[in-house]
Amino acid sequence: MRIQSWSKLLKRKPLAGIVLVFVIISAIVTVFRLSSATRENDIIDSSSSQIRSTSPVELSWPLPISQSKESIAIANSIKRAPVGEEQIKKLRMIYPLLDTNGDSYVSIDELRNWIISKVKEHLQGALRENIFLFTAIDMNPRNGHVSWTEYHTWFLKKNGNNDTKTGDHDEMHPELERSIKEKIAWDKAAWSEAAKTDPDFLNLDEFLSFRHPESSHTTLLGKADDLLGEYDKDADETLTWEEYSLIPSESLLVRYSENKRKEEFNNFIDRNRDGKLDKREILSYLDPRNPRHAHLEAESLIQISDTNKDQQLSMKEILASADIFLASKVIDTETNFHDEF
Repeated sequence: MRIQSWSKLLKRKPLAGIVLVFVIISAIVTVFRLSSATRENDIIDSSSSQIRSTSPVELSWPLPISQSKESIAIANSIKRAPVGEEQIKKLRMIYPLLDTNGDSYVSIDELRNWIISKVKEHLQGALRENIFLFTAIDMNPRNGHVSWTEYHTWFLKKNGNNDTKTGDHDEMHPELERSIKEKIAWDKAAWSEAAKTDPDFLNLDEFLSFRHPESSHTTLLGKADDLLGEYDKDADETLTWEEYSLIPSESLLVRYSENKRKEEFNNFIDRNRDGKLDKREILSYLDPRNPRHAHLEAESLIQISDTNKDQQLSMKEILASADIFLASKVIDTETNFHDEF
Protein backbone atom coordinates (compact mmCIF):
# COMPACT_ATOMS: atom_id res chain seq x y z
CA MET A 1 0.00 0.00 0.00
CA ARG A 2 2.82 2.42 0.86
CA ILE A 3 4.55 1.79 -2.48
CA GLN A 4 1.28 2.38 -4.33
CA SER A 5 0.77 5.65 -2.44
CA TRP A 6 4.24 6.86 -3.41
CA SER A 7 3.59 5.88 -7.05
CA LYS A 8 0.37 7.86 -7.15
CA LEU A 9 2.09 10.86 -5.54
CA LEU A 10 4.94 10.79 -8.04
CA LYS A 11 2.52 10.58 -10.98
CA ARG A 12 0.55 13.57 -9.74
CA LYS A 13 3.54 15.63 -8.64
CA PRO A 14 6.71 15.03 -10.67
CA LEU A 15 8.50 17.68 -8.57
CA ALA A 16 8.09 15.48 -5.50
CA GLY A 17 10.11 12.77 -7.22
CA ILE A 18 12.89 15.17 -8.12
CA VAL A 19 13.05 16.48 -4.54
CA LEU A 20 13.06 12.94 -3.14
CA VAL A 21 15.97 11.96 -5.40
CA PHE A 22 17.85 15.13 -4.42
CA VAL A 23 17.45 14.43 -0.70
CA ILE A 24 18.59 10.81 -1.12
CA ILE A 25 21.66 11.81 -3.14
CA SER A 26 22.54 14.54 -0.63
CA ALA A 27 22.24 12.03 2.20
CA ILE A 28 24.53 9.56 0.41
CA VAL A 29 27.13 12.29 -0.20
CA THR A 30 27.02 13.32 3.47
CA VAL A 31 27.42 9.72 4.65
CA PHE A 32 30.36 9.25 2.26
CA ARG A 33 32.11 12.37 3.55
CA LEU A 34 31.73 11.35 7.17
CA SER A 35 32.79 7.77 6.44
CA SER A 36 35.93 9.06 4.71
CA ALA A 37 36.77 11.21 7.71
CA THR A 38 36.22 8.23 10.03
CA ARG A 39 38.55 5.99 8.01
CA GLU A 40 41.27 8.63 8.10
CA ASN A 41 41.01 9.11 11.84
CA ASP A 42 40.95 5.37 12.59
CA ILE A 43 44.59 5.33 11.49
CA ILE A 44 45.53 7.77 14.23
CA ASP A 45 46.69 6.32 17.54
CA SER A 46 45.21 2.90 16.70
CA SER A 47 47.38 1.23 19.31
CA SER A 48 47.05 2.37 22.90
CA SER A 49 50.67 1.40 23.50
CA GLN A 50 51.73 4.23 21.20
CA ILE A 51 49.88 6.87 23.20
CA ARG A 52 52.18 8.99 25.31
CA SER A 53 50.98 11.32 28.00
CA THR A 54 51.28 15.06 27.46
CA SER A 55 49.40 16.04 30.60
CA PRO A 56 48.72 18.35 32.29
CA VAL A 57 45.98 19.41 29.89
CA GLU A 58 42.83 21.46 30.22
CA LEU A 59 39.63 20.33 28.62
CA SER A 60 37.08 22.93 27.70
CA TRP A 61 34.33 21.64 29.94
CA PRO A 62 34.61 21.72 33.72
CA LEU A 63 37.91 22.37 35.50
CA PRO A 64 41.57 23.20 34.91
CA ILE A 65 43.65 20.02 35.00
CA SER A 66 47.12 19.86 36.47
CA GLN A 67 49.19 17.63 38.74
CA SER A 68 50.41 20.61 40.75
CA LYS A 69 49.29 21.10 44.34
CA GLU A 70 48.25 24.68 43.53
CA SER A 71 45.87 23.68 40.75
CA ILE A 72 44.45 20.79 42.78
CA ALA A 73 43.68 23.25 45.56
CA ILE A 74 41.98 25.57 43.07
CA ALA A 75 39.90 22.68 41.70
CA ASN A 76 38.85 21.62 45.20
CA SER A 77 37.85 25.17 46.08
CA ILE A 78 35.47 25.52 43.14
CA LYS A 79 31.84 25.27 44.15
CA ARG A 80 30.61 21.92 42.86
CA ALA A 81 27.20 21.64 41.25
CA PRO A 82 24.68 19.62 43.30
CA VAL A 83 23.98 16.13 41.99
CA GLY A 84 20.57 14.50 42.45
CA GLU A 85 19.72 10.92 43.33
CA GLU A 86 18.67 10.11 39.77
CA GLN A 87 22.04 11.22 38.45
CA ILE A 88 23.87 9.16 41.07
CA LYS A 89 21.72 6.18 40.09
CA LYS A 90 22.64 6.72 36.45
CA LEU A 91 26.37 6.69 37.28
CA ARG A 92 25.95 3.50 39.33
CA MET A 93 24.23 1.83 36.37
CA ILE A 94 26.92 2.91 33.89
CA TYR A 95 29.87 1.89 36.09
CA PRO A 96 29.69 -1.86 35.24
CA LEU A 97 29.65 -0.91 31.54
CA LEU A 98 32.85 1.09 32.01
CA ASP A 99 34.50 -1.76 33.90
CA THR A 100 34.78 -4.10 30.91
CA ASN A 101 37.16 -6.59 32.56
CA GLY A 102 35.01 -6.87 35.70
CA ASP A 103 37.79 -6.15 38.22
CA SER A 104 35.72 -3.45 40.00
CA TYR A 105 38.01 -0.67 38.78
CA VAL A 106 37.97 1.55 35.70
CA SER A 107 41.33 2.04 33.99
CA ILE A 108 42.29 4.83 31.61
CA ASP A 109 42.03 2.38 28.68
CA GLU A 110 38.50 1.36 29.68
CA LEU A 111 37.49 4.99 30.11
CA ARG A 112 39.03 5.99 26.78
CA ASN A 113 37.33 3.15 24.89
CA TRP A 114 33.96 4.07 26.41
CA ILE A 115 34.35 7.72 25.36
CA ILE A 116 35.34 6.65 21.83
CA SER A 117 32.21 4.49 21.60
CA LYS A 118 29.97 7.30 22.91
CA VAL A 119 31.45 9.80 20.44
CA LYS A 120 30.84 7.44 17.50
CA GLU A 121 27.33 6.72 18.75
CA HIS A 122 26.54 10.43 19.02
CA LEU A 123 27.95 11.36 15.62
CA GLN A 124 26.17 8.52 13.83
CA GLY A 125 22.92 9.43 15.59
CA ALA A 126 23.33 13.08 14.61
CA LEU A 127 23.71 12.07 10.96
CA ARG A 128 20.55 9.94 11.04
CA GLU A 129 18.57 12.65 12.83
CA ASN A 130 19.73 15.26 10.34
CA ILE A 131 18.27 13.42 7.35
CA PHE A 132 14.89 12.76 8.96
CA LEU A 133 14.53 16.21 10.54
CA PHE A 134 15.55 17.98 7.33
CA THR A 135 12.92 16.04 5.39
CA ALA A 136 10.25 16.72 8.03
CA ILE A 137 10.89 20.49 8.10
CA ASP A 138 11.26 20.92 4.33
CA MET A 139 7.50 21.13 3.76
CA ASN A 140 6.51 24.57 2.52
CA PRO A 141 7.41 24.01 -0.25
CA ARG A 142 9.22 20.64 -0.36
CA ASN A 143 12.14 21.75 -2.53
CA GLY A 144 15.28 20.21 -1.08
CA HIS A 145 16.08 23.29 1.02
CA VAL A 146 15.02 24.38 4.50
CA SER A 147 14.23 28.08 4.88
CA TRP A 148 14.62 30.02 8.11
CA THR A 149 10.84 30.46 8.19
CA GLU A 150 10.30 26.71 7.94
CA TYR A 151 12.83 25.97 10.68
CA HIS A 152 11.62 28.79 12.93
CA THR A 153 8.00 27.65 12.64
CA TRP A 154 9.04 24.09 13.50
CA PHE A 155 11.08 25.35 16.47
CA LEU A 156 8.19 27.39 17.88
CA LYS A 157 5.78 24.46 17.58
CA LYS A 158 8.31 22.16 19.22
CA ASN A 159 8.44 24.55 22.18
CA GLY A 160 4.69 24.67 22.70
CA ASN A 161 3.59 27.45 20.34
CA ASN A 162 1.20 25.28 18.35
CA ASP A 163 -0.95 28.18 17.17
CA THR A 164 1.96 30.06 15.62
CA LYS A 165 1.69 30.35 11.85
CA THR A 166 4.36 31.29 9.34
CA GLY A 167 4.88 35.05 9.29
CA ASP A 168 1.97 35.56 11.67
CA HIS A 169 3.69 36.41 14.94
CA ASP A 170 5.75 39.11 16.63
CA GLU A 171 9.43 38.45 15.80
CA MET A 172 10.36 39.86 19.22
CA HIS A 173 8.41 36.99 20.85
CA PRO A 174 7.23 38.88 23.96
CA GLU A 175 5.22 35.84 25.08
CA LEU A 176 8.21 33.47 25.20
CA GLU A 177 10.43 32.64 28.14
CA ARG A 178 13.87 34.21 28.21
CA SER A 179 15.62 30.87 27.67
CA ILE A 180 13.63 30.27 24.46
CA LYS A 181 14.42 33.79 23.20
CA GLU A 182 18.11 33.16 23.84
CA LYS A 183 17.92 29.89 21.93
CA ILE A 184 16.32 31.67 18.96
CA ALA A 185 19.10 34.28 19.00
CA TRP A 186 21.71 31.50 19.13
CA ASP A 187 19.97 29.72 16.25
CA LYS A 188 20.03 32.87 14.12
CA ALA A 189 23.77 33.27 14.66
CA ALA A 190 24.44 29.59 13.94
CA TRP A 191 22.20 29.75 10.85
CA SER A 192 24.21 32.67 9.45
CA GLU A 193 27.41 30.72 10.01
CA ALA A 194 26.09 27.58 8.28
CA ALA A 195 24.34 29.24 5.31
CA LYS A 196 27.18 29.31 2.79
CA THR A 197 25.21 29.26 -0.50
CA ASP A 198 22.11 31.30 0.42
CA PRO A 199 21.54 33.27 3.66
CA ASP A 200 17.85 32.32 3.75
CA PHE A 201 18.12 28.58 3.00
CA LEU A 202 20.16 25.55 4.10
CA ASN A 203 20.83 22.45 2.04
CA LEU A 204 21.19 19.05 3.71
CA ASP A 205 24.92 19.38 4.49
CA GLU A 206 24.54 22.97 5.72
CA PHE A 207 21.66 21.86 7.94
CA LEU A 208 24.01 19.29 9.50
CA SER A 209 26.54 22.07 10.14
CA PHE A 210 23.76 24.14 11.72
CA ARG A 211 22.34 21.44 14.00
CA HIS A 212 25.45 19.33 14.67
CA PRO A 213 28.64 21.18 13.65
CA GLU A 214 30.75 18.50 15.33
CA SER A 215 29.36 15.95 12.83
CA SER A 216 29.89 18.04 9.71
CA HIS A 217 32.99 17.53 7.61
CA THR A 218 32.24 20.91 6.01
CA THR A 219 32.40 22.64 9.41
CA LEU A 220 35.69 20.98 10.30
CA LEU A 221 37.15 21.87 6.90
CA GLY A 222 36.06 25.47 7.43
CA LYS A 223 37.83 25.56 10.80
CA ALA A 224 41.01 24.18 9.25
CA ASP A 225 40.84 26.77 6.46
CA ASP A 226 40.27 29.56 9.00
CA LEU A 227 43.34 28.52 11.01
CA LEU A 228 45.50 28.40 7.90
CA GLY A 229 44.09 31.68 6.59
CA GLU A 230 44.82 33.55 9.81
CA TYR A 231 48.08 32.02 11.05
CA ASP A 232 49.90 30.87 7.90
CA LYS A 233 52.11 33.94 7.75
CA ASP A 234 54.28 32.83 4.83
CA ALA A 235 51.26 31.59 2.79
CA ASP A 236 52.75 28.12 2.13
CA GLU A 237 49.53 26.31 3.13
CA THR A 238 51.16 24.87 6.25
CA LEU A 239 51.70 25.92 9.88
CA THR A 240 55.13 25.75 11.48
CA TRP A 241 55.40 25.50 15.26
CA GLU A 242 56.06 29.24 15.43
CA GLU A 243 52.84 29.92 13.50
CA TYR A 244 50.80 27.31 15.36
CA SER A 245 51.89 28.68 18.75
CA LEU A 246 50.18 31.98 17.88
CA ILE A 247 46.73 30.31 17.91
CA PRO A 248 44.90 31.26 21.15
CA SER A 249 44.28 28.25 23.37
CA GLU A 250 40.52 28.92 23.44
CA SER A 251 40.42 28.18 19.69
CA LEU A 252 41.47 24.57 20.29
CA LEU A 253 39.39 21.62 21.51
CA VAL A 254 42.00 20.85 24.15
CA ARG A 255 44.08 23.46 25.92
CA TYR A 256 47.56 22.58 27.16
CA SER A 257 49.94 24.08 29.60
CA GLU A 258 52.56 26.01 27.64
CA ASN A 259 55.38 23.54 28.22
CA LYS A 260 53.26 20.68 26.82
CA ARG A 261 51.76 22.37 23.77
CA LYS A 262 54.87 21.92 21.60
CA GLU A 263 55.13 18.27 22.67
CA GLU A 264 51.57 17.68 21.43
CA PHE A 265 52.40 19.48 18.18
CA ASN A 266 55.44 17.28 17.53
CA ASN A 267 54.09 13.93 18.71
CA PHE A 268 50.42 13.89 17.74
CA ILE A 269 49.48 16.65 15.30
CA ASP A 270 52.48 16.62 12.95
CA ARG A 271 51.93 13.04 11.80
CA ASN A 272 54.67 12.92 9.16
CA ARG A 273 57.20 14.62 11.47
CA ASP A 274 58.23 17.25 8.93
CA GLY A 275 57.97 20.13 11.39
CA LYS A 276 54.84 21.70 9.91
CA LEU A 277 51.12 21.02 9.64
CA ASP A 278 49.29 20.73 6.35
CA LYS A 279 45.52 21.01 6.01
CA ARG A 280 45.00 17.26 6.27
CA GLU A 281 46.91 17.05 9.56
CA ILE A 282 45.00 20.01 11.00
CA LEU A 283 41.68 18.57 9.87
CA SER A 284 42.51 15.16 11.30
CA TYR A 285 43.40 16.61 14.69
CA LEU A 286 40.35 18.87 14.86
CA ASP A 287 38.01 15.97 14.07
CA PRO A 288 36.17 14.74 17.21
CA ARG A 289 36.59 11.16 15.93
CA ASN A 290 40.33 11.41 16.56
CA PRO A 291 40.89 8.95 19.46
CA ARG A 292 43.55 11.26 20.86
CA HIS A 293 40.81 13.50 22.28
CA ALA A 294 39.17 10.54 24.03
CA HIS A 295 42.52 9.60 25.56
CA LEU A 296 43.11 13.13 26.83
CA GLU A 297 39.65 13.33 28.36
CA ALA A 298 40.06 9.94 30.04
CA GLU A 299 43.47 11.00 31.34
CA SER A 300 42.03 14.22 32.73
CA LEU A 301 39.14 12.43 34.46
CA ILE A 302 41.63 10.06 36.09
CA GLN A 303 43.74 12.99 37.29
CA ILE A 304 40.74 14.70 38.86
CA SER A 305 39.09 11.69 40.48
CA ASP A 306 41.89 9.26 41.35
CA THR A 307 42.30 10.20 45.01
CA ASN A 308 44.56 7.26 45.94
CA LYS A 309 46.75 7.72 42.83
CA ASP A 310 46.58 4.10 41.64
CA GLN A 311 45.76 5.19 38.06
CA GLN A 312 42.30 3.62 38.13
CA LEU A 313 38.90 4.61 39.47
CA SER A 314 36.64 2.86 41.94
CA MET A 315 32.91 3.53 41.97
CA LYS A 316 33.41 5.57 45.14
CA GLU A 317 35.93 7.84 43.38
CA ILE A 318 33.65 8.35 40.38
CA LEU A 319 30.66 9.17 42.59
CA ALA A 320 32.81 11.65 44.54
CA SER A 321 33.39 13.48 41.23
CA ALA A 322 29.86 12.88 39.94
CA ASP A 323 29.37 16.43 38.65
CA ILE A 324 32.58 16.21 36.62
CA PHE A 325 31.56 12.92 34.99
CA LEU A 326 28.03 14.14 34.31
CA ALA A 327 29.47 17.11 32.41
CA SER A 328 31.89 14.99 30.37
CA LYS A 329 31.49 12.91 27.22
CA VAL A 330 31.20 9.84 29.42
CA ILE A 331 27.60 10.84 30.14
CA ASP A 332 26.52 14.00 28.29
CA THR A 333 28.23 13.64 24.93
CA GLU A 334 25.89 15.91 22.95
CA THR A 335 25.93 18.92 25.28
CA ASN A 336 29.67 18.58 25.72
CA PHE A 337 30.22 18.67 21.95
CA HIS A 338 27.87 21.59 21.37
CA ASP A 339 29.60 23.61 24.08
CA GLU A 340 32.97 22.95 22.39
CA PHE A 341 31.75 23.91 18.92
